[in-house]
Amino acid sequence: MTNRNLTALILRIAGIYLFTKIFDHFGSYFLSVYGTVMMTRLEESLSEPIDKFYFNGTFLTIINIVISVFLFIKAEWISKKLVKSESEIKTELNPKSLTKVILLTVGVIWLSQIIYFLPDFIEYCISLISKFNGNEETELPDFALIRYILKLIMTLIILFRIEKISNWIIKKI
Repeated sequence: MTNRNLTALILRIAGIYLFTKIFDHFGSYFLSVYGTVMMTRLEESLSEPIDKFYFNGTFLTIINIVISVFLFIKAEWISKKLVKSESEIKTELNPKSLTKVILLTVGVIWLSQIIYFLPDFIEYCISLISKFNGNEETELPDFALIRYILKLIMTLIILFRIEKISNWIIKKI
């Protein structure tokens, strides 16, 4: 297996992981929102902020589907853009390679979680911008922004500095 193939595999897994988020939204969002809208008694009471909420949720779900399908279908193309030189992955069992495998696994899982929570991050940013623009009625969704940003930074550090981190860990052993 080459590093380019591994990158394509990671992107496909992230696409599938992101696609499963749709099923989380389906029960809680679509059935409650559109079930409520279909009731004729409540149709007159809908106001513009609620309509914006319905539109934002629908828009984020559609973007979620598009990104997950794009990651799954175009994984080879993205991996060619990300990984310039293709080299064979060697699987020797020594402390350094084991450390790299562990770090890579953590990096891949965190990267999948970052992509998985991307729609929630976008929704939080939309609400935050709306609140800063003077819409006092906007409530911020329950989203751990600092944890998301720290996990993103740590993932990028792990994935791009895996060689230096594994060398540092080996020196400490």
